[in-house]
Amino acid sequence: MGAPASGSEGGFGTIVVVTAPPADVDLASGLLWGAGVLGIEERPLADGTVEVRAGLAPDSDAAAVVAAVTGRWPVEVEVLEDDAWLDAWQEHAAPVAVGERLLVVPTWVPSPSAADADADAEAGRSVAVALPPHRAFGSGAHPTTRLALELIECLVHPGATVLDVGCGSGLLAVAAARLGAGSVVAVDVDPEAVRATAATAEANGVAGVVDVSATPVAEVRGRFDVVVANIVLPVLRELLPAMALRIADDGTLVLTGVLDAQVSELVAACAASGMDARPVASIEGWSSVRVG
Repeated sequence: MGAPASGSEGGFGTIVVVTAPPADVDLASGLLWGAGVLGIEERPLADGTVEVRAGLAPDSDAAAVVAAVTGRWPVEVEVLEDDAWLDAWQEHAAPVAVGERLLVVPTWVPSPSAADADADAEAGRSVAVALPPHRAFGSGAHPTTRLALELIECLVHPGATVLDVGCGSGLLAVAAARLGAGSVVAVDVDPEAVRATAATAEANGVAGVVDVSATPVAEVRGRFDVVVANIVLPVLRELLPAMALRIADDGTLVLTGVLDAQVSELVAACAASGMDARPVASIEGWSSVRVG
């Protein structure tokens, strides 16, 4: 049952629900992701509109999330009695083909049959990445993840060194290892992300290649051929100076997690940190930016 947003703190099992026409769903989702929600589920309604349901972390500011979409569409806040919403997205997951070689395979999804409409797209993929179920981290289908994976596929060569900042489920770090990276450092301030990344690396047989920890990026040692961060814009801006110091002389920084409308702001923030950035690609209203 919906309730008006009144307090400033999002409690356990708090959901912000936006009701929008189909044409506005990508924008609504983007604004919610930008406000720092944990995950999003879309539910088509009988009247033709769509419920965009965003789950909040226990310490999230619910009022700030509501403010990001207020005035555009109807918004309600639900407080759930359990955390089942964290697993709700899993029933909609499917293998995701990315670039020319990569295939992300959620381990709980049955293998596609020859009659599957996506079988041709998934056939011949030479680098499969198994993704165990992790709460609230998704299945690799989000546009920002696909944008990052496409660039990783192009940039990671055998023996390359890679730094994944804000590793989440570990999908980007593990994909880099599966593509032949010699060493991958994965960092995230969320302990659950550290555990998830370790599990994903183990499931793919690359635990010896991926070094995962909660080390802040400013304290990471060394410089890397590829530095990748799939994080929302406010956090990217904060971490840019530290990430700039981690790029090798001929290295590349890959940034995703921003809406098309935020690209100019991110490019300007890179310039303020002494980096010449340029947009690379866009998928469904989301963009990737590259330095080097």
